[in-house]
Amino acid sequence: MIEIDIDLLKKAYEEYQNNKTTYDKMYQYYKGNTDAMANYKMVTERSNNKTPVNYIKKFIKEEVSYSVGNDVNYISKSGDENIVNDIDYYIDHWSEGHDSNLAKNMLIYSLAYELYYVDKEGQFCSKVIPPTQGYAAIDDFGNISFFMHSYKLKFDDTTYIDVYTDKEILHFNDKFEEINKPTKHIFGAVPVGLAKLSDEGKDDTLFKDLKGLQDAYETNLSDISNEISDFRNAYMVLTGVAIDEEEIPKMKKLGVMQIKDKNGTAAWLIKNINDTFIQNTLNTMEDKMYQLSSHINHNEKMQSNLSSLALRARLIALEEKCKLNQKAIADCIKTRLKFLFIYLKVIKNKNYDFRDIKSKFTPNIPQDDLMTAQVISQLGDKLSTETGLSLLSFIENPKNEIKKLKDENPIDLDNMDFGVDE
Repeated sequence: MIEIDIDLLKKAYEEYQNNKTTYDKMYQYYKGNTDAMANYKMVTERSNNKTPVNYIKKFIKEEVSYSVGNDVNYISKSGDENIVNDIDYYIDHWSEGHDSNLAKNMLIYSLAYELYYVDKEGQFCSKVIPPTQGYAAIDDFGNISFFMHSYKLKFDDTTYIDVYTDKEILHFNDKFEEINKPTKHIFGAVPVGLAKLSDEGKDDTLFKDLKGLQDAYETNLSDISNEISDFRNAYMVLTGVAIDEEEIPKMKKLGVMQIKDKNGTAAWLIKNINDTFIQNTLNTMEDKMYQLSSHINHNEKMQSNLSSLALRARLIALEEKCKLNQKAIADCIKTRLKFLFIYLKVIKNKNYDFRDIKSKFTPNIPQDDLMTAQVISQLGDKLSTETGLSLLSFIENPKNEIKKLKDENPIDLDNMDFGVDE
């Protein structure tokens, strides 16, 4: 059992609070509360419109949709149907958006935690915890020594801290005074999974790459929006004309002005705006955001006769990036299955090995299933039926599909003619 020292917990909590400042800023940008909008300079008696354009949220949502928009499928390397069926059954009560929520938090902060527990009904459950609410103490070998979950209850200003060890859960307030007796758990290890994008952490996020461009784009777009709005406050320059103030409403109503002096003139004072320069600047910043994020602008005009392969080629950079996202989530899923199988061993007396399971991700992008089916057909008996079905985007569980096929079309092997002469 891991020994918990209060001084160690206080140091860990201090590091958690130091990191939380940056993580909070990341979440604010995801919500669209940028520094550009918060610090936008107001000009007295002029238009002061703010024009937020949240590219960071757009890109994160796209990556979440591409990476885990389709359900994750599980394949048993040993061909054990029971293990796959039990995985589906014992996590079927989870939210359909659980993996999407995990991926979203990982992309916002560069890491996210998955806490495992058994609920009041005895079901194996999981909760996604962002690094704004949790801290994992990780040793040099990547093992979690303990996990700290900080939270508040509704209508309660007290900060509660639960510390998860390999045997129990300790309950403290933010002064690390014990407020409840420790709670035992069944897992025998710290019940937390980690979805980590990369070793660079906060420096390898869309927030880090795009914050400056996002601020500049919103500031410039707001400026030009206000310039356009200020055209309503145009000034009329009258030369060689004297008009009584009482006559102005009448002139405005009739739309007529009489200038008696032959040298007199009336003209609008208009501010010259180089719209080409402004548009080029905005286009450049927008293009750089797409380039740095490896995303593509779907609003760009394309040729109508592009092939499916040419269209798919435009997604290569984004696909490769999403594969890295999927690998990070797959690592967390391995931990998830490890604790699920511990639960099944303790509660149901079922013995499974998480290393027998391969997680399969299907990108949520248009798939050319016709071409895939043709390839499968040409390979013939050189490819197993299960592997072939797993390549099709509309097949969620290849094993179940094979079982349904056998149930619908039972084969009587005893009466089949194999072409062998007696």
